[in-house]
This record gives sequence, C-alpha cells and structure tokens, in this order.
Amino acid sequence: MSFDYNVLVINPSDQKPIGACDHEQSFERYVCDFNDFRTLHYAGNTVLNMRAPINGSDAVRMWIRGEEVKQDDPVYGWSLVRDSNRLDAVNSTDQFYKIVFNKPVRLVVPLIEVSYLTQQGYCIKCSAMGVLNDFKVAASGSFMKVTQQAKLAQKGLKWILTSRCAFYPTFVCPLKSFVGKKLGIQLTDTDIANAVTTALTQMQAVQQAQASVQTSFGGNMDPLEMIKDIQYVTAQVATDDPTTIQVAALITTFNGTSVPLSFQMMVNT
Repeated sequence: MSFDYNVLVINPSDQKPIGACDHEQSFERYVCDFNDFRTLHYAGNTVLNMRAPINGSDAVRMWIRGEEVKQDDPVYGWSLVRDSNRLDAVNSTDQFYKIVFNKPVRLVVPLIEVSYLTQQGYCIKCSAMGVLNDFKVAASGSFMKVTQQAKLAQKGLKWILTSRCAFYPTFVCPLKSFVGKKLGIQLTDTDIANAVTTALTQMQAVQQAQASVQTSFGGNMDPLEMIKDIQYVTAQVATDDPTTIQVAALITTFNGTSVPLSFQMMVNT
C-alpha cells in the first residue's frame, strides 16, 4: 500500500482538521408515490419523502434512468415543497422539503436519483463528522499527496496499527491482539507502550536501511519523512472511561521537527 496520498483527517503538524466535507449527497435513489404519482419518497425508507434537509435549492439535481431532468421539463418538471409533516429534526431550525412532480407521472419502477447538499448532522458522506479521510482531490483533478511530517505521521500510524502482514510478518505490531483483554491481568499499559515503541524502532531501522540504498542511487530520502528519535510513548487509561486506553507518541525528524502520533484502543477491566 502506498502512503503517498492524503487520507489523514488531522494534520499532525498543527492538529487541525483537514479535508472538510461539502456534505453533498450524490445519486440518492427515490421512488414515485403510487397514490398521487407526483411525490417522491426515499427508496431506502419510503416513509420519508427526503432522507435529509436540503441546504440550498439551487444545488438540487434529478436524474431519471440516467438522464438529468430540469425543473422546467414539460413532462417531468418538478418543484421543492415544504414537508410540514416531518418532525424528526436534529435541530429545531432544520427544515425538510419534498420533491413533487408538477404533473402526475406514471413510470414503471423508474430509476430516479437525486443529488443535493445537506447539513453536517445528516451527512452520510462524512458520517456527520465534518471531515473526510478518503482521498483528497486537488484543484488540478489529481489526488493530493502528503509529504514530509504528514507522510511520516501517516506511515507511523500504519506501521503501528497493522497487526498482520503476509509478506513481512516480523514488521507488525501486536496491538490489535490486545483489544478486549483484561487490563491489569492479561494486559498492562506498559505492554501497550512497549509494543508501540518496538514498532516505531523497527520502522526507524528500516528507514535507515532504505536511506543507505537510496543514497547510493542518487535518490535521497526526505529528512522530514524519517524518524531520528522516539521522544516518548505513553499509554494511559482515559479519565472518563476505564475501558479506553489513550496512546500517544512523539517522534522527531532529522530536521529537528516533532511529529505527534495518537489513537485510542478498547480493553476490558
């Protein structure tokens, strides 16, 4: 697996979210009401007219059998109408709408798809988190790549959280095998910290070996993408949840910059 593409949610340099979601819901499937032949219902739950609120009427688009239908279409023209019967809003200010054809249409199970913008609390694209950890697309249309500290953080977390590898079975971390074990009997916080430290140490050794080979071929590794020192690794029980272990580490690059790593894991008490 390549570590070049940007799939991070948090920038390790400033600990701020990256990859903000636009909350666009693409090609949701709808069916036409069999009583009035005008009102659309969400195909995943036909009790609902629209799955989520619409954030901006101008962004709503509809396709029937793969062909886009404009609002002023003479046969399949449609309008947005307030859905006064919808009460299950996340916030009191949320307003639901429904799509209604201007004229009755009689279609035999047509493929009707709708795309629109919604609000964060209803977004299934980012699971209401507000940020994406999928591939990021640059303005040029190509996937954005991560470099330097962000790439080092991404590779470090991948190295720690990979529990099995058929090709390199020794270069893995046993962390996932600790999930669900009883803390203090089968597992201690020291065991977790030692496992993370060992994984980072192995990664450091591999990078040093790679650097010696790549230097001889004229392709030096970026000093900001290599571990120089492992400053610390900690594993502590969360203050508000005794079944959660908060793991943190701090590594430094050969340029002297610090790269923090952190994640949580679940255990039994």
